[in-house]
Amino acid sequence: MKLSEYLLDRIFSLICMLVAALVLLALLWLIETPAVFILFAEVILLAAYSIALLYDFFRKQSFYNLLQKMTEQLDIKTLLGELMVPPHFLEGQILVDVLRCCNKYQNDQLACAEQENREYREYLDSWVHEIKTPITSARLIVENEKNPTTLRIDDELRKIDAYVEQVLYYARSTDVEKDFKVEKTTLQALVYAALKTYSKPLIQAGGKPVLKELDIPVAADSKSCTFVIGQILSNAIKYRKDNLQVEFSARAEKNTVSLFISDNGIGISAADLPRVFDKGFTGENGRRYSKSTGIGLYLSQRLSKRFIVRMAATRRMPPCA
Repeated sequence: MKLSEYLLDRIFSLICMLVAALVLLALLWLIETPAVFILFAEVILLAAYSIALLYDFFRKQSFYNLLQKMTEQLDIKTLLGELMVPPHFLEGQILVDVLRCCNKYQNDQLACAEQENREYREYLDSWVHEIKTPITSARLIVENEKNPTTLRIDDELRKIDAYVEQVLYYARSTDVEKDFKVEKTTLQALVYAALKTYSKPLIQAGGKPVLKELDIPVAADSKSCTFVIGQILSNAIKYRKDNLQVEFSARAEKNTVSLFISDNGIGISAADLPRVFDKGFTGENGRRYSKSTGIGLYLSQRLSKRFIVRMAATRRMPPCA
């Protein structure tokens, strides 16, 4: 806060003071007070007012500058009211009280929203487990009575199961502490688990997985990593050409392990590449083949970020992969 801004804000008070000084000057002049006493009275009046004004300015400047500095430095702005010490002037005290009141209201609303979100996730989690039971039962019935019709039904049930799985991981992606378990495993085990899940559609597509040097130890949540790899594998099956081939390779560097997945499918256009992880984005391939929901890769990246894992899409494999 600058002195010029402060004085401009107090312009009415300054005008009133000047008017009072002029009125006092006129009264003292009318009663024939000696000029030296008039001058002395005016100087005392103006000096007292100036000192009071400067004192008020400096204490308010100190408070508001500190408030502005803390506002700029704090990452969580809602803590501002709690961290500010109430000043010794009324305006500042009212401001701090208002900030604390607003912060309390906002925190209460956030707590309420978090509770509702938690209950929603728990409901989705419960619903997914409930719906998986009849799906599994239906697939067992199909398995025991194989014919062309039931095989087509099994394909549709598998798709429903995959979409239900997406719902489950979408709900869990906001709360990694609750449902995820990090343990020692290998890239090979994770890839094998994903291939097992998608074995039937991969066989139907005539796909040939190629695994290269995947026996690398990693610490990861097996279920979520298998899901992420499965989503990429699912895309490779959806957008395949004849003689589908999916290659898995890896590279270990100090504290980093990279898994590369490539296929000989129709590919991704250069224009679509920067947006493949956007929610709901299907791109040119999705419009041409009408098979994409734009959720799989988005959800995969969302889960990966929770574990500080970076996903990237390129049009060709790195030279060393």
